[in-house]
Amino acid sequence: MKNENLVPKVRFKGFSDPWEQRKLGNYVIIKSGDAPSEFVDGDEPYLKVDDLNNSTVFQNSTKHTVKGNAEKMIQSGSIVFSKRGAAILTNKVRILEKKMFMDTNMMALTPVETDLYFLYFLISEENLSKIADTSTIPQINNKHIIPYTIYLPCLMEQQRLGKVLILLSNLIAANEDKLEQLKTLKKLMMQKIFSQEWRFKGFTDPWEQRKLLEIADRLSKSSNSENLAHVEYADIISGEGRLKSESLIQKRTDSRSGIQFVAQNVLYGKLRPYLNNWLFPNFPGIAVGDFWVFQTKKGIFAPFLYALIQSPKYQQVANISTGTKMPRSDWKKVSGIHFEVPIEFNEQRKIGNFFLRLDSLIAANEDKLNQLKELKKYLMQNMFV
Repeated sequence: MKNENLVPKVRFKGFSDPWEQRKLGNYVIIKSGDAPSEFVDGDEPYLKVDDLNNSTVFQNSTKHTVKGNAEKMIQSGSIVFSKRGAAILTNKVRILEKKMFMDTNMMALTPVETDLYFLYFLISEENLSKIADTSTIPQINNKHIIPYTIYLPCLMEQQRLGKVLILLSNLIAANEDKLEQLKTLKKLMMQKIFSQEWRFKGFTDPWEQRKLLEIADRLSKSSNSENLAHVEYADIISGEGRLKSESLIQKRTDSRSGIQFVAQNVLYGKLRPYLNNWLFPNFPGIAVGDFWVFQTKKGIFAPFLYALIQSPKYQQVANISTGTKMPRSDWKKVSGIHFEVPIEFNEQRKIGNFFLRLDSLIAANEDKLNQLKELKKYLMQNMFV
């Protein structure tokens, strides 16, 4: 009779046998780090726990190099993780892509008669910190690994599962890199465009200096209408200018008072300004909490104003805050500073629309990345016993 407790919820077609209960120690060669005889700079990579912070699945580099006995190096294709100290709790597990020395605070498991990628994801999902000895300093030793119970399918199913998950992990890593590049691009363009080092083709007129109150009104009309969407700090993804859930905002009924806004007003969170809580809404609502709400004056393109409050000069001034426990942007400082503004409305339009498109591209990539992570999470939860 099939043991339903040893059958995962999601499987590849053609596999139906229960997974078998085994001892982890029978399927790995266990090695702990072994420090070289002398810590001198050399040509060989030396892996330390803090190097795991700079990688995801694969470990192919390290900040440290040493000279040492090559026989003590850990082989490529080994699964490594912290074996001692608080770092155990972070569950950072990596696959070595090349031979390295490894410090004594780490452990390596080299697969024997089992698929490397399958075992990697299995160990990541198991989170071996739960078997660590915590009587003094948390640590994992051979005595914990050898008898630890795992569940294994046949080798072919291991290979199929490992291949899918490693491809998905590589896709996630590639999308993370692309997202980071887009965010870096936005930061660079903010610096170059608002310093006028780079300008759109066809625009040569000098920008003019204008105070914030000369290009925008700060709204103060209070409302507690339950018919309008209520936006508060916790609704905004910091630094991204978008809501965590717009549908939830629209359905919220709330009697609290706040500043009423309309579509294409600009919201800026003055409380803890370093959190970068800003929003360019496409709906009317009420800003609840410590927000400034700006409405553009005649001749100012609203998306340009939204880009301006994200610019380096505005951020530098806005972050000069008052208070210590609850720092807030100083309105006198922000309203009194001169900002450079294009005279031509069409140049404002070019700049504002450019950053809106870039924000949309960043948001789309972030959504795709989150979907990939959710897919991986679902597979990890349902394709393992």
